[in-house]
Amino acid sequence: MMLLNHYFKEHVEYDFFRMFCGEKLGGGSGREVWTFGLDDKYVIKFEGGDQSFQNVLEWNLWIDAKEMNEPEVLKWLAPCDRISPSGRILIMQRTTPAKNFPDKIPAFFTDTKKNNFGMIGKRFVCHDYGTHRMCNLGLTKRLVKTKWWNEP
Repeated sequence: MMLLNHYFKEHVEYDFFRMFCGEKLGGGSGREVWTFGLDDKYVIKFEGGDQSFQNVLEWNLWIDAKEMNEPEVLKWLAPCDRISPSGRILIMQRTTPAKNFPDKIPAFFTDTKKNNFGMIGKRFVCHDYGTHRMCNLGLTKRLVKTKWWNEP
């Protein structure tokens, strides 16, 4: 059994990565984001750090808003498509860079870095909502004035 585990760690993960990942788009402290090689309308988010759970938080927020039929919340979120059983791999709809940013966004968003937001068609959405205030605020539709920022 030890040889099989070694094989998967060394070969299957690498093969998967080479087959299904295209261009690296970016990343942060706990994740890297790559284009999905089979369909560039999606991205694959790999979470490498322990105890970060940003993929799981994004997935849970998306599923909660979807199951509770909250269109006023869903319209702000880039849709999640799938998540691996461990939560370390998330497939999400890809966005394009936004040129204009609204003055107000939902109160549950916490990281107002411009690079965390983008466009799906003509819709302005957040594609990095792995940190949020949903546990405290619930699926609130309340909008708050935003101070946008970006890394130099």
